[in-house]
Amino acid sequence: MPFGVAETFSSSCKMFRPQENSILYEMRVFLITGFALDKRAFSPLNLPSDPYRLVDLIPVQKGESLAQYARRLGKELGVKAGDVVGGVSLGGMLALEIAAATPGIQGVILIASCVHPKFIRRRFANLAFLAPYVPEWLIRRIFTLIPTVLKFQKMLSPSGQALLADIMGKFPPALLKAFPTLIMSWPGRRPPENFRQLHAEGDWMIKPDGPKENLVTLPGKNHLITVSHPKETREFILDAVQTFLIPAPGG
Repeated sequence: MPFGVAETFSSSCKMFRPQENSILYEMRVFLITGFALDKRAFSPLNLPSDPYRLVDLIPVQKGESLAQYARRLGKELGVKAGDVVGGVSLGGMLALEIAAATPGIQGVILIASCVHPKFIRRRFANLAFLAPYVPEWLIRRIFTLIPTVLKFQKMLSPSGQALLADIMGKFPPALLKAFPTLIMSWPGRRPPENFRQLHAEGDWMIKPDGPKENLVTLPGKNHLITVSHPKETREFILDAVQTFLIPAPGG
């Protein structure tokens, strides 16, 4: 689907609830950050605050599954029918679970994400179950170095490297240890009919998957495409949201 959505499209986000056609509703778009990231990973996209809500991860509660975590996050956010929910990497997986638990979701956006952990590249999947046993100082050090490695591989600009190094260096070690097991234990979730997916062709973390009619691919191998490909990612999101809109009668 072609890119190039007008910058002022947010004024058209008023729509009718699928279950309450007499009530005019302002659609919100929740975008959830990914593993080892925070919502600043969306900052290069320069999205308008209306209708976008950029979401940080919350602490994991003992014994909960990824689906239970997602439902709790969705409840805290107040996601409801008529909203769009999406995310990058882990955030996309959470978006799928929130959508499944929220009847009437308008659409789902997956960015460098997947519908099942089988699409995570094996070298990372094999290490995931070791995460709970790795000392916090070591796992933090590993993730702090990732942006530097990506910069040397010409996958990040100096500013992108600096942004991600700061983000990853401040990510809570408890979440670094908890999420890999939750992700690999996740049974996956079939996406709804209204979903769009963006991926780098050679993503070093998660292999692209999904129906071709829903999938847009970018050149390169980066996983952190909100930072490495901000223009393309922004246009993809704007275009995806536009396709999810239900015009109000006479609008």
